[in-house]
Amino acid sequence: MTQKTSAEPTVDELKEKVALSCQILAQHGLVKGSTGHVSVREPGTDNILIRGRPLVDKGLRFAEPSSVMRVGVDDAQPVGDNGDVERIGEIYLHTDLYRYRPDVNAIIHAHPPGVLLCTLNGVKLRPIFSGFEPSAMRIALYDLAPVFDRSITLHTPEETAPFLDLFANNNMVLMPGHGIVVTGRSVEEVTSRALTLESLARINWLAHLGGGAPDISDLDKAELRRRDRQPSSGERKGGGWDGLIAILEHGALRADAIGLGGQFG
Repeated sequence: MTQKTSAEPTVDELKEKVALSCQILAQHGLVKGSTGHVSVREPGTDNILIRGRPLVDKGLRFAEPSSVMRVGVDDAQPVGDNGDVERIGEIYLHTDLYRYRPDVNAIIHAHPPGVLLCTLNGVKLRPIFSGFEPSAMRIALYDLAPVFDRSITLHTPEETAPFLDLFANNNMVLMPGHGIVVTGRSVEEVTSRALTLESLARINWLAHLGGGAPDISDLDKAELRRRDRQPSSGERKGGGWDGLIAILEHGALRADAIGLGGQFG
């Protein structure tokens, strides 16, 4: 068991972040209704904090810290008094993956439509653009998600075991006809990674509808890899977690960045 340090967030702060991540994922269309879940390790314990199923469930867009429950990693059972919040059915996607990957501190399981459409139709997530969203390009170049060979919900350790092997060298896995599982070092990182993966998928899907698009050139791929090896300039980057929170708080009708329709935040 690791010891909690003063720099680590409190349980209340982590519950707030999990709830905010759920709201962000719903606002950006990666989850719908009450499906999908976000979790994070509880520092200094063998437990995780995960959004469960409250007695009155308004969906992830309205997730609250009170809907985040404590579950033991070793036995996947609720720990302590979690009120009326019930454990999710796909809990082993979280608990078993945390045991398999001690370096992982946060996990998201979501059902983004872009990934769903690409996996259903055999559209690969390729590096077909560059400047529009560099972080999505990096996923296509370095961290391309492998595809699991089943689409069912994984409700038992036995069903989940073969799924875990795909995370040996990857931070995300696609589930055809189902969704994604994404890992990260923090709630902030895993939320951004899930959104970026879906952006990559949506752009590839739209390009596919338009007849397909080639990869960027090998010369450009090599140049992007070279730039990524250079020391950071120290420049501030816009957006990130604070930007996502700002969009969430704005809560107005917005047009999707790549034209898949407007939606209310």
